[in-house]
Amino acid sequence: MDPQTGPAELTIRNLFWKLIDILEEDVDGFLDEVSAILPTSQEMYRNPTASGTQHERVVMTLNLILKKGEETCMNFLQHLQNMRIRFPKLSSLSGDFPEKKKYIFDKTLQHLRTEDCKTSKLSLKKVLSIRKENLKDTDLQSIHFLRKLLALNRNARNTYSEENTSQMELSVDDEEYDNVNDASASLHPLDVVCALLHCSDHFLQQEIVFKMSMCQFAVPLLLPAGDGTYCTLMLWAMRDIVKRWTPHSLTDSKGFMEDNVVNVPMPTFSFVRLGKTKLSKSKILNQVLGQDQQHLDFFIHDDMEGGNIERKISDGLVEMSWYFPSGSKSSDAFEEPIAVTNLRGDLESNWNQFSFLTRVSSAVFIFTERIGEREIRVLSNCNTSSTKYDFFITHHEKYENLKQTGNICIMSKKKTENDRVLVKKIRHYITKSLKSFSKKEIETMKEQAFELGIHVDELVAECSKAREDAGEITNTIKDVARYKNETMSLQGERWKEISKLEKELCRMRKQGKKNVQEYQSELIRQSNELYEKQYACTLPHGMEMFIKVMELPLTNKLNFLKYMKIGLGSIVRENVLPLQAHYMENCKGTENQDKIKELDQKICDSSLGIEHFLREMGQFYEAACVMSRGKKCETDEEKYARLPGMAADLLLDGFPLELIDGDASNIPMQWVSDVLKKVDTKTGGRCKMRVITVLGVQSTGKSTLLNTMFGLQFPVASGRCTRGAFMTLLRVEKDFIEELGCDFILVIDTEGLKAPELASLEDSYEHDNELAMLVVGLSDITIINMAMENAAEMMDTLQIVVHAFLRMKEIGKKPKCLFVHQNVSDVSNYVNNMRDRKKLRDMLDKMTMIAAKMENKSTIKTFNDMIDYDIEKDNWYIPGLWLGGPPMAAVNLGYSENISELKKYLLTLMGPKASMNKAQTFSDFIEWVKSLWKAAKHEKFIFSFRNSLVAQAYQKLSMRFSQWEWDFTKAVYSWVSDTEMQIRNLSPDTLQEDAFTSYQKNELQSLLHNEKEKMLKLLENYFEDDSESSVHLIERYKEEYRVCVDFLKNELERNATNSFNKTFQNQKWKINIQRVLDKYQEILESKVINLLGKYGEERCEMSDTKLEEEFEVIWKETMSDLQAEPLLSAI
Repeated sequence: MDPQTGPAELTIRNLFWKLIDILEEDVDGFLDEVSAILPTSQEMYRNPTASGTQHERVVMTLNLILKKGEETCMNFLQHLQNMRIRFPKLSSLSGDFPEKKKYIFDKTLQHLRTEDCKTSKLSLKKVLSIRKENLKDTDLQSIHFLRKLLALNRNARNTYSEENTSQMELSVDDEEYDNVNDASASLHPLDVVCALLHCSDHFLQQEIVFKMSMCQFAVPLLLPAGDGTYCTLMLWAMRDIVKRWTPHSLTDSKGFMEDNVVNVPMPTFSFVRLGKTKLSKSKILNQVLGQDQQHLDFFIHDDMEGGNIERKISDGLVEMSWYFPSGSKSSDAFEEPIAVTNLRGDLESNWNQFSFLTRVSSAVFIFTERIGEREIRVLSNCNTSSTKYDFFITHHEKYENLKQTGNICIMSKKKTENDRVLVKKIRHYITKSLKSFSKKEIETMKEQAFELGIHVDELVAECSKAREDAGEITNTIKDVARYKNETMSLQGERWKEISKLEKELCRMRKQGKKNVQEYQSELIRQSNELYEKQYACTLPHGMEMFIKVMELPLTNKLNFLKYMKIGLGSIVRENVLPLQAHYMENCKGTENQDKIKELDQKICDSSLGIEHFLREMGQFYEAACVMSRGKKCETDEEKYARLPGMAADLLLDGFPLELIDGDASNIPMQWVSDVLKKVDTKTGGRCKMRVITVLGVQSTGKSTLLNTMFGLQFPVASGRCTRGAFMTLLRVEKDFIEELGCDFILVIDTEGLKAPELASLEDSYEHDNELAMLVVGLSDITIINMAMENAAEMMDTLQIVVHAFLRMKEIGKKPKCLFVHQNVSDVSNYVNNMRDRKKLRDMLDKMTMIAAKMENKSTIKTFNDMIDYDIEKDNWYIPGLWLGGPPMAAVNLGYSENISELKKYLLTLMGPKASMNKAQTFSDFIEWVKSLWKAAKHEKFIFSFRNSLVAQAYQKLSMRFSQWEWDFTKAVYSWVSDTEMQIRNLSPDTLQEDAFTSYQKNELQSLLHNEKEKMLKLLENYFEDDSESSVHLIERYKEEYRVCVDFLKNELERNATNSFNKTFQNQKWKINIQRVLDKYQEILESKVINLLGKYGEERCEMSDTKLEEEFEVIWKETMSDLQAEPLLSAI
């Protein structure tokens, strides 16, 4: 078929066999009618009447009309309306004409109150906005379906409504809407799905299809057009669906495979209907794909709610579902993946879709009540030789002529057989044919669609350009780790070193004996040098391309980001899956620990997402800002100034943005604050917001909880090791702003705490505790996510969270705290849950008392003294997400319903009657981020421990150890004091070197040895003391304290020896000086006596002046004999 086939020609092709059935009853009359509206031609009229059966003449005439082109086909269709008198049965086809289909489609949109969305499409951003309707249920089918689907509620398709038809403004004489039995106010669920997809932009279409796949609903492969002409291959809509499975060939090795479904080669089995049949193919299909131990309704059938309502616009819809094995040979229905399609409506009325299915399918199963010449004639026109047809009939007959055709066989259902027997036959046929059938990817189906004139949703200009731009980046990525090192070097080791220097500048742990100011100056110098190296880096081509696209209009930008996400996801899987396989192999032995550690690091290094590109943008901006402050930035380097505005646009459009870089455990503060300032500017500078955060141990479903609750898109794919915290903005609708008291809700998703890949790092406790304190401090509502199997691990961080709440109270901020207990098997068991709640409250009270004691807050006694905590309302018990084991597990209905109720409760907490803090502006939030992160960086003590119980136990031991240290030090100092006294009292005769040796080697060493052993004994007794209930928490620090004892002993020995030597030497000098003084005193006395004797003999008197002169002469002579150097005069 020509890809440019017009709507009129396409309609005739779809009605081809039904027209033949009607027109061959009066061939001459038909030819007369045709001759009246078309130019006379021997080719058209004389040939058919000359020879052939009635059927052949009609077929030839219709083919000639089709050959004439769109204009002739359009004239023929218009004249068919006038041929009803001669051919009354043509009235039954009126609903298949484009005009009538368009009318029914418009009435359907009116019914759903979505007629405005036909031109102004629904957007994902609009759907996810917070509105007053979120607090109440709705009877409007479109909203009901969309809201429940985004919440992963598997009852989303139950759209039956009892609403009065008169309220829907439907014409009472509208025959298309009269025959709907008792459910006249409701539409068939598939009509709702088709209408919503037509009313949605392609981003929302992709989200709808993705969520349908998660709920194990069949998704639309071919979407019938609203105007009844061209259907659409929903290739783009399915690109976001990723499945993980274990084929039986990998069962023994415990391996698995993972990929986008559009890229998975697998056989496709199509199921269609020829004529009316009592057998429900959708019901049979559900049993074929379902596992024995659980039933899933992949396809809607008559026995489901709303399934018996007449379809209005969904005839011609082709749905697709899949079966992916789990690796269990006992429970898997098929050992390899298969795809199954289901054509809604009669294949004769949807010939184009049927032709498409025959081209892409490995086998086509046709449900029919009878197989006669007409049915054979119809199917003989499907020109495919590779497809096998299977006919299912409701009674057993023989069709010898049919069996002679090469690609047709009969699989009959006897009257005595039930559906289960038929299901086994189908499964058996598919299983034995799996290896012989060729496998085809959905990606390649667009070629067949193009040949048949079927539109492909992504073959539009903006999608093609976005895919080309994304491919320019992703096609260069082979080895993810190498690409990150080469293209994203700014977020590598230099940034991590800068982060360490910033924290050291605040904590000064490695200062030692260095001068404070000199040490700080050195740290700042090192940091600036690293920033200079960052700034000196040039933008790689990949980053240049990324930034260039970020400046394009919104739609182009979002298309690009979506293709980037899909492309990067595929590349990461190609890198990570082999590494994971090697990791599993090496885990089998105990001698491969180094290899395991290396593989673990490679897996983390192979993580790559859009957040890494945005992080690199932030690092370029951060370096430029630092250089600008230091006036080291050239004036023409303003090119980075536009980057925060780009990130702000993404944040406003619901894209997650990184708040904390978990790889470096740091916040690029200038980048984050300037992005938020741009958001503030773009929203008018007056908008306020509430903050909701979630904390929890790794792999407890935090991101899935937020994604389900708010319809967000936080990354949850496997193989991702991105760490830190991400924030997403949700806009509050105008009619709800006053009631909530805010314009936006900022949702912060954090990395999993207690991550195994961080357990071996020295600062892993600090990393988790910093993160916990920051997000608690920023939030108005903190959700503590606790999976039952990880509750003990969460308690460690919960004690740090208590410290954070305590400090928030001191500064006047009082956040709300909710506890969400996931994977609870029996959420309805009120008694057991009440006991759990009381245990949790008692534990929180105990943690609060410990924290308050450590923080010297004597007035705080209970958890409720810090925050407003309601034991009944603030504990939520939620069952696990899946019913059964993936990949074929269904979403647990209890999970989605409880999450929806939790969302309503969260919004109620923000209402006018809630006793919460006032909503904050973006400027307030920026300041909070800065001050809290500054406080976190300055915290030295509490963050170093797993929890406050460990910190308290450590603090208690430290106090006891300090006393032991003092006792040891006092004993040595007492000995030093006594020894110094003895040395000072020693006579010159007894002050000998052997005395010093005796004191040092015997008395001092003996004292030091005894005191050291005594202290070690005290330490050992402390750890063995049964009364110290928390001592086991600090067992790891025992050796550290033993080292401290050795260090103390050596330090005291050195100080005592130095003090002893100094005292001994001083005493020697003192004695020597005294000897000199005594000697020269005798000399002076002798000379003075001689002088006096001399003048006495001469009996002459001396004046005082003369006497002084004589004494000065004696003094100088004596001093000259002493040979002492004169004192230097002061300069």
